[in-house]
Amino acid sequence: MERNISVNFRGHITWQKIMLNCGLYLAILCIFILFAVINPDFLTVRNMVNVFEQSAYYLVCAVGITFVLVSGANDMSVGSQVAFSSVVATLYLAAGGSIPASMGIMLGAALVIGLCNGLFVVVIGLPPFIGTIATGYVVRGVVAYYTKQETVTGLPRDYTAFAWTKTLGLSNLTWIAVLIVLLGIYVLKYTAYGRRVYACGSNPVAAGVMGINVKWIKISVYVIAAMSAAVASMMLMSRMGAARSGTADLLHMECVAAAVIGGTNLRSGERRGGKEGEARVA
Repeated sequence: MERNISVNFRGHITWQKIMLNCGLYLAILCIFILFAVINPDFLTVRNMVNVFEQSAYYLVCAVGITFVLVSGANDMSVGSQVAFSSVVATLYLAAGGSIPASMGIMLGAALVIGLCNGLFVVVIGLPPFIGTIATGYVVRGVVAYYTKQETVTGLPRDYTAFAWTKTLGLSNLTWIAVLIVLLGIYVLKYTAYGRRVYACGSNPVAAGVMGINVKWIKISVYVIAAMSAAVASMMLMSRMGAARSGTADLLHMECVAAAVIGGTNLRSGERRGGKEGEARVA
């Protein structure tokens, strides 16, 4: 018995596990130190605030992608959704439409796209890579056709001014990103729905035996990811003052990277550092 305990204890402090859990953060720390040595202005408050402002819409999309990854799936259409929503809303606003109505159109389109992804992957049974990338090509192709791949402008001044307005020293976009990140953490960690998402990603068969509607959960995470992409589109439009069909072509990979850096394990249903208890259901 004593030998088993010592073996297990040594196994918990191996360099492999240390690098698995902390290697990414050590690499990021080294990069920060390198940039700080090369450019002393890198770690200034002004530069850090600017970085967060530019990354705000990435964080919002990463929250939605995190739900999908935790559920054991993937969504390759996030960047295309951002392009589609921003172009459609910009065309509507340029034609004299109201800002609230444009936001409603974007959220409605996101709901439809999220349900389509869920239909292809969960109901029909296509692999997530194939089903979602097909959706992405379709929606990006539609706006590319109607805009002839040209940049669309004409946003109202009130809309573009929102991104550059600051509250307590931070831009409105930064505050929105912080609130959505905190909301995502709360839902995944402290609600029954979040525990069900973990359970479906960890072991969908066992989750179904426990009475969880696995198909509904997996469809719902695609809707959440699409809604996050719609909010990110609003933020990007406000900051850029324009939209185009080629926007955010690599956004999916950047969001997955952000989710992994934030602690999401690509092994579904677990956090990096591996606590199986995350899959418990209330």
